[in-house]
Amino acid sequence: MRYQFGGFVLDAASRRLQRGNHAIHLTPKAFELLSILIEERPRAVSKQELHDRLWPETYVVDANLPVLIREIRAAIGDDARSIIRTVQRFGYAFGGDLSHIPIHLLSQGDRDFFLQPGENVVGRDASSDVPIPSTTVSRRHAIITVRGDEATLVDLQSKNGTRVAGREAVQPIQLFDGVVIEIGRVEMIYRCPSTQAETETAHARS
Repeated sequence: MRYQFGGFVLDAASRRLQRGNHAIHLTPKAFELLSILIEERPRAVSKQELHDRLWPETYVVDANLPVLIREIRAAIGDDARSIIRTVQRFGYAFGGDLSHIPIHLLSQGDRDFFLQPGENVVGRDASSDVPIPSTTVSRRHAIITVRGDEATLVDLQSKNGTRVAGREAVQPIQLFDGVVIEIGRVEMIYRCPSTQAETETAHARS
């Protein structure tokens, strides 16, 4: 599952917390604690339950839990303590606005570039949403536009062109999960596994 709150995206499956394409570091226990609070929202989770889930069959001092809470708040800039709420003499609760979002990403080898809703610029420029440091890639090479479960790609009159499944992207082309995209001479794969899962479920019902 993938959740979005306050400009952050938490991907439970890959155990990643990101803001745009920038990874936000959390220790494993802090990430697990944040995930628990999000999954249990809006319910407040007692300190005892959190201890049992984070450190099963292990004794830890009570101070460990507040340390993790401080780490999470610092990572997400929750100075007002409104996203991670303290419930006095009980525990903690997730209090931020939360939405489920489909996963859209480009994969290149062992690197994943998460695509945000709206326009995502692909290019050699380091400030691009999907930066590709290759001389065969133009500074502003292509744009991928994400709207809900759908994504389209169009070339920006780049020098070496953009191809989707071998087709030149001179006009917007709708992407599908697993399609191969050639940005100049760089090969990438578009992934939207949430869309694929929904399609498989629909087929199963028919």
